Amino acid sequence: MSNAAQHRLTAGRLAGRLLIVLLSLALMVVLVAHRSFPERAGLGLFLDNLTPWLGFGIPVLLLLAMLVRGRITFLILLLPAIAWAWIFGAAFVPANPPEPVDKFTVATQNVHQDGAAASAEGLVAEGADLISLQELGEGQAEQVGQLLADSHPHQFSVGTVGVYSKYPILDQQPLDLGLGWSRAAKLRIQTETEQVTVYAVHAASARPLDHEERDTMLRNLGQIMARDRSSKIIALGDFNATSTDRHFTPISDQLEEVPHESWGFGMTWPNRPVPVLKIDHVMVRGLDTGSASTLSLGDSDHRAVFATLDLASS
Repeated sequence: MSNAAQHRLTAGRLAGRLLIVLLSLALMVVLVAHRSFPERAGLGLFLDNLTPWLGFGIPVLLLLAMLVRGRITFLILLLPAIAWAWIFGAAFVPANPPEPVDKFTVATQNVHQDGAAASAEGLVAEGADLISLQELGEGQAEQVGQLLADSHPHQFSVGTVGVYSKYPILDQQPLDLGLGWSRAAKLRIQTETEQVTVYAVHAASARPLDHEERDTMLRNLGQIMARDRSSKIIALGDFNATSTDRHFTPISDQLEEVPHESWGFGMTWPNRPVPVLKIDHVMVRGLDTGSASTLSLGDSDHRAVFATLDLASS
């Protein structure tokens, strides 16, 4: 190889190393500080909710680093890798909770105004003690209520939300959460051993340039939860926000997400072909977080979330 060619190769590798260093640092900054980016033109919503997927940039940069070589590129690449593991590692690995002493199972699914009966039957077959369905169409709450009259006789519906319980509902309160009409509810459930406060939620939709109503609902719900002195709280439903969304913070500051029982984040939307966002949640306070799984039921574009909890824990 001539000196000129050798010089060009060396210069190309140096440029490649510099590019990888800059991209690695940029990736680390986005991972750590995505909530600090402005929300203009939907940028904040995009970054917040797709941040977990930025981890795919790490192996891509690793392959590039192997091409250009250079020790510094591999060292700098550790920064975004460590940042991703620190932020998402615990949520990515499977949950391994102990066997529950006082088992209580809950399930939630946005049925997308179609196939509510099939979803309800599937969740009953899974053994859910309490079921929350969202986006119920006209007459569907009553249809599901009749279907589950024997297995889940204690029922309450408001707006697009229906709750069906094996155990008595001692108290129920519709929540409009600032919208002027209710699409959430607060209930008090009496199990065989405990009283549990349940929030069933169907947050407003979130689009890049239109998520003010959702943000209002989540903020008001977080304030209600902060004032709630119940010893055991479960919140479940379609929040239309991932756990990394800055507007989900009022909820995540109050309650803990039930971890997924398998590898991955337990994404719930869209149902097919591959879910990319986890916008349906089961959150708890005052009891063991247990474990959760996702199920493809009915004709919905959301996967259901099924969670096993331990009421004996505190």
